[in-house]
Amino acid sequence: MLGGMNVKLIDQKLVAECLKMPRAIELMKSAYADLTEGNVDSPLRTALVNEGGTVLYKPAYGEGAGIFCVKVVSVFADNVNKGLPVTPGIIVVNSAETGMPLAILEAGYLTALRTGAATGIATKVMAPEDSKVGALFGTGGQSRHQLEAMLCARSFERIYVFSRQEANAIRFCQDNRDIAGDCELIANPDRKVLKECDVITTSTTSPTAVFSDEEISDRVHINAIGSLGAQRTEISAETLLRSDVVVDQRAACLAEAGEICLMRDAGLIDDDYCPVEIGELILGKQCLGERNKPTVFKSVGNAAQDLVCSAEIYRYALDQGLGVDAVL
Repeated sequence: MLGGMNVKLIDQKLVAECLKMPRAIELMKSAYADLTEGNVDSPLRTALVNEGGTVLYKPAYGEGAGIFCVKVVSVFADNVNKGLPVTPGIIVVNSAETGMPLAILEAGYLTALRTGAATGIATKVMAPEDSKVGALFGTGGQSRHQLEAMLCARSFERIYVFSRQEANAIRFCQDNRDIAGDCELIANPDRKVLKECDVITTSTTSPTAVFSDEEISDRVHINAIGSLGAQRTEISAETLLRSDVVVDQRAACLAEAGEICLMRDAGLIDDDYCPVEIGELILGKQCLGERNKPTVFKSVGNAAQDLVCSAEIYRYALDQGLGVDAVL
């Protein structure tokens, strides 16, 4: 009989202990640079869909990380009404040397953390350095990390929080005062305040744009990280067409980002539309134009993000003797 497989189990609490937002933002910088340089093998994700939601399979490998990983994550919006996570998942880590399974990580928290960190690095790279006023659309499971990342990236004096349900916006502001520090959180104000905003982050499941082009300023930076799927968009075509658009990975966004796919389907952009990758900005291969129009960062998420985070967390847990060791 062959020997068993020794696998380390890393739960949500340990993931949170191992990786904090400032470090996660640093990891996103290297992940996006490696993605653009071709140092990470990260094929387009496989999506399986039924009437309840979507299950996504996202593999990645990079020599620098020293591991293979695959994330299996679900997006089931109605789970919120069942007392369940909307985006539950796991990450399986395999050795780059032997292929043996090394660890299984809880992925729901990690996905929210690294998605927030994507907003963090995009805000650092793309938003005006003197940004003081922000807005956050959405108060769901991703939003605390989005807020934390914005605060890590810029010294905001106030952030307006918008939700379809005012009670949710009020509760979110109350619950997140612990990370807001001196930044004032303001729930569901009059939408005219959007003209003041230097940075707007959208973290919703909305199928249509959450604000109109007329509501925003010409120098605003927008992080669009919600609304999964090629037929859903958080940002209007009018805004996108007059903005400098930057994506996490070109091929993935051209195939999966509703912000782009819907414009292409409507004939508003050419089939050879080629947005800049954020990795190209990080590496200095591309730069933004003059600050006379909005900038938009669109992320559909990439397994390269999971790869660098999983490698960091696994090594920390291994070095510290943390996690539960199981034999399969």
